[in-house]
Formats: sequence, C-alpha cells, structure tokens
Amino acid sequence: LTIEGDRLDYFQLTQNQVSSDGVLSVTLATSKNIIDRENKEVLKEGGLYAFQVRAREVVDESGPVYGEETITSVTIVVTDIDDELPVFNRNSFTVPVPEDVGSDTPLPGLTLEVVDKDVSKNAEFSLSLEAVSPNSEGVFYVYPERALGKTPVIIRVKDPERLDYENEAARNFQFNVIAEALNGMKIKSEITVVVTDSNDNIPQFAEKSYEFNVAEDALAELPIGKIEAFDPDSGSYGEILYSIKGFGSEKFYVRPETGDISVASCGSENEIIPQGASCLDYEDRKSFSLTYTATDGGGQTTTTNLVIRIEDVNDNHPEFGLDEYRRVVREGDSVFEPALFIKATDADGPLQGGGKVFYTIKTINTDATVFQIDPMSGEITMTKPVRVEDTENGRYDLVIRATDQGKPDPLHGDVKVFIDVGSIRNQKPKFSQPRYDIAIRENAEAESDVIQVKADDPDGKNSDLRYHIHSGSKDNFVINPATGMITVAPDAVLSIEQNGELYEISVQVTDNGEPYQQTSGAQVTITVQDVNNKAPKFLQDSYTEYVLENEEKGHHVLTVTATDPDRNADLEYDIIEPIEARDKSGTKLENIAAYDFKAAFSIDPRNGKISISEKLSYSSAAVIILTLQVKDKNAEENIEDQVATTEATLYIKAFNADNPVFPPPWTPSDPTISVNISENIPPGEALFNLGAKDPLTGEQI
Repeated sequence: LTIEGDRLDYFQLTQNQVSSDGVLSVTLATSKNIIDRENKEVLKEGGLYAFQVRAREVVDESGPVYGEETITSVTIVVTDIDDELPVFNRNSFTVPVPEDVGSDTPLPGLTLEVVDKDVSKNAEFSLSLEAVSPNSEGVFYVYPERALGKTPVIIRVKDPERLDYENEAARNFQFNVIAEALNGMKIKSEITVVVTDSNDNIPQFAEKSYEFNVAEDALAELPIGKIEAFDPDSGSYGEILYSIKGFGSEKFYVRPETGDISVASCGSENEIIPQGASCLDYEDRKSFSLTYTATDGGGQTTTTNLVIRIEDVNDNHPEFGLDEYRRVVREGDSVFEPALFIKATDADGPLQGGGKVFYTIKTINTDATVFQIDPMSGEITMTKPVRVEDTENGRYDLVIRATDQGKPDPLHGDVKVFIDVGSIRNQKPKFSQPRYDIAIRENAEAESDVIQVKADDPDGKNSDLRYHIHSGSKDNFVINPATGMITVAPDAVLSIEQNGELYEISVQVTDNGEPYQQTSGAQVTITVQDVNNKAPKFLQDSYTEYVLENEEKGHHVLTVTATDPDRNADLEYDIIEPIEARDKSGTKLENIAAYDFKAAFSIDPRNGKISISEKLSYSSAAVIILTLQVKDKNAEENIEDQVATTEATLYIKAFNADNPVFPPPWTPSDPTISVNISENIPPGEALFNLGAKDPLTGEQI
C-alpha cells in the first residue's frame, strides 16, 4: 500500500497488519508536516485535500515484482482553526482633515484595510480606537465595529466641534485602530489626523449695534468713528473688508481695509459743490439707520446695526410764508379787518430753538408810531388811525424781522409789508343779493343760460364790473365776465352719477377803482334735477337654475334683478321670445304641439320672480332657455333704448319617488339645512340629529 498524490506530504501509512485470511490493514496518519488550512493548495480547493492510496500484489519481493493493483481516492476535509491574526495594509497613516468637516464624515483619503485569512467564524475580529494623544478621545469612531475576513476600515468624525485649527491643542490627533481576533490577539495601525484651516469662522463684532454723532455742517472726510470685527481664521480667511449699506449710506464713507467711517463728499460729478462740503442736513434727516457689513477672505459676512445721529446746527434762517405782504385800509381805520398776521417758520430742531421765532418792526417809512407787532404771534395792529398824510405816497412800507433762538448766534429773516391807505371814495361793488339758487335739468343743453348775477358799483360804472367764478363749478359752468350770466359749459357733464346734484359756486365781482380794485363775492347754488335717460341693466349677464319636474305650480324658481341709475326708474320684467328648449338627448324642440314649454314659467313683472306656471316634464323638455327683458316705464328720453335683456337657463331634473327625503325645511329643489351651534360646545358632544324617511312608507331610514 502506498500514498499517491500527497503533494504536501501531510499524511503517511503506518501499522501494516495482515489478517489470517490475507487482508492487509494500515492506518492513515498525519506526517510531521503541519496541516495548514490557509495553504494555497488547500485554500484553492475550498478546504479539501485529495490524494490516492494504491494497493499492489507483490509477486516477487526480491525484484520487487508486482502483479495486480487497485487505487482508491481519499478526500480529507481540512477544518479551519483560528491560527491567523488580522493584518492591516499599513502600519500608519497621516490624514489631513479640514476643520469644518461635518459630523459622521469619513476621514478623506484614508485607505485602511484589515485582513484575517481564517475562514468563517475564525476570520471574525473586532475593531476599536485607542487614543494615543489625550485630545483624540471621543473625537472619532470606527466602522464597522465587527468584521469578517477582508474589510475596509472607515474612520468617521464623531465630534467635529473639537476640530479647531485656531486652537493649537485641537490641530493634531493621534490614535490607534485596534483589530482584535477571537483569541484575544491584537494588532494596530496608527492614525495621525492633521487639522487644516477652513473658513469656519464668520467675522464677529464686539457690539450688537453702534451709534455715532456728527454735526450737520461737518465737512467731507471728517472722521466719525471706527468699527472693527475679529475673525480668528488664518491667512486670507481672516482678512476683513468693511462696507455700509442702507438708505442714505452714500452720505458716508468707510475705508474697506480699516473700518474708519467718515463723512462722504456731496453731489454728483455734474454738480458744482464747494470743496469739502457734505450733504448732511438735520432738517432733512435727523438720523441714519444703516447696515455695517464685515466680509472675510472666504466670503463669510456678518452685519451689525449702525446708527449715525445728525446734530442740529443753527444753519437755517427763518422763512416767511409770502415774499411780501400787502393790505389796503381806509383812511381813518384803526383796526385791520381781518386781522393782519405775519408768519415765519424756522426749520432748526429743538436744540436750536425748536422753530420759535420773535417778530420786530425793523424799519418803517414814517416817523409816526402807527403800528406795532406782537413778538410771539406776529400780529400787526394799529396804535392810532392811519392817515394818507403820514407818508409821501399814502402807503406805509414796513420791514418785519423774524429772529430765531439758535445758538451760538441767532439767525433772522426779513419781509416787506405794504399797507395802502385808500380813499372813502373807492368802495367795494355789491351784489344785488348775497345768495342765488336755481335748479336745472340734468339734460340741459351746452351753453344754455342758467342764471344771471348782478352787482352795483357805488362809486363807478357798473359796465366796468368784471365777474368770474372763483370755485365750485366743477368745470361744468362758466360765467360771462361782462354780464354775469352763468351758462352750461360747452363740454359740461351734468350726470348726477358722476358729479352729484349740487353745485356750490363762489362768484366774485371786481371793480375798476383807483388806486386799487375792490372785490366782492356771492354764493350761487345750482341743483341738477335727474332726467330719466339711462337704460336699466341686469346684475348678471346670464342666469342658471335647476328645478325638479315634480315641483308644484307657483313654485318659486329664480329671481332676476336689474338696476337703473335714474332716480325715478320704474322697472318692469317680462319673458319674451325667443324661448328655446331641448330634450334630454340635447335635441332642440321645434314646436309646442306635444309639450308647451313656452308656458312652463312666468315672471312677476314687479320684482323679477320666476315661478312654475305649467307642469314640468323632464322627458319632454330637459332644458328651457328663457329670454328675459326689463324696461323702464318712466323713461323720458331714448325710450326705445331703455330696455335690457338676459338669458335664464333652467335645467329640469327627473324626480324619482323612491328617493328618501329629509325633514323640512329641506326640499329636493333646495337641499340645504342650516344649523346654528354655540362656540363653546365641548368635543364629542352631538351637534344635531338628521333623519330621513321613505317617501312611500313614511318609515325612518
């Protein structure tokens, strides 16, 4: 007996024995060579090791000479034992990681693998991390924690907040990846993580908001203040540029590199602005609420509120409401009628007098003390009667000065006041009556006469009087300046709906007096009376309604409504031709011999209510289209045109007597039930009970 094909010499035959009946027995035993399941020859065959045992008959032992022989195959199943340790593909790695890496992110560029050549459960091992540097504890975790055979190892970031390039103690991390076999044996690979800088910090301001003050007369380039932000990032990431945005930001300048804020120059390229001038004006705007922005080299931005308050300076002179004041008085008058007030305003703010001004008479062209002025109110009053002889030309010429309360030096403004002394011979014209009232029709023709106003001049010719409309005509009336005749304007629109019915017109008349013309006024009230000349109109272009065929005669189906802008309109409704109908297949009905669909509905001429007048039949006429008309019986003009029409499409619904019915007020044609409930009903409480009955038996369903 011999072994054939035992290429690795794993086995041998021992203890040859021959039985009495000539049977040879041997023992198959392992040789001195250790069987290795991980040997390529065995591994290639999946753990099977095959060879043959040859038995040959020895004919002559001296030869030896062999006779007959036989061969049998032997297959040994080699079972695995845990005799291999896991092995990493490298003993150490250095991995750069940006500081802004996210949680659970794998370490970039790490190609770590571990292999255990054992098979099945014997190839199982566990993976864990072991801190080498104290700061790496808990920062990373390994995946997977248990593996089998050949496995790629992934290291993920567990706590990215602890990676911080700006913190020297958080820039480098060292730890071991431990692979532990089931037998407790361990191997390791050392990982060094180097944290690289990222733009993970936004610029930070020391304050949430900043406030500065600057005088309104500050010159351009005057420093206002400085705002800086801090960014701990390194290199260009930590370099900051500053800017200002917001309404009015163009009035200020910030140096981008330093954050120094100053007053900007005023005006555009096409304007001539004094050198050094600024556009700040307390009276125009008292403060600026701006957005101050810091942007780092990586594009990260942060903002803060910047308020620049403008300090008031007394830079506004008092200004009068008029360029000059004029008044005419009669000789001998001692009182102005009405009172004569001089009004000036000062735009400066509370710190510069708050707009208060004081009035004085600076100069007057007479030595007589005739006038005085209230320093607070600006009212000019007479201290004695006026006389023509006080001045050379019969006119008092005053210069009134208004002075503010600004600091350090008050400012003032002057205005001229002319008071003419007129003769008793120059009297105002007088209307024959103070008020005129007239009514006209809305359709009054253009340029037709309305009413004539008249006035008399006590000291002149009435033919020299000139009339004009001061206000209230709404451009619909004009007046003849010589005769006082008020007429309808050529392009007048007297529609009450557009301009109303009432015109309160103020008419004035002026004489030709010397040295000054005199004026008087009168009130003319014109009432426009409505004329029925406008057509009615339906509220809808068309109407649609559904009605059951079993509804009784007189059942109200639909109400149509029309409006008429005329005040005395009397509208009448009617059903007119054409009246069309279609059966349930959509075929148009051509005659009423079989079913008179034209008589199926009627309308109340007073209110537009449409009701059933004949029995409806869905099988005869499923759709009926009515033409509805409304006309104004009180029409005065365009009578034939004061008519409007619309269509009402009525769909006839088939009725099935077997359908259940709800209790009243529900009806098949108005299938609506309204229920009122309280607002404080608790959840789960019943709101209402709703039942239905069989229409044939009357039993509840």
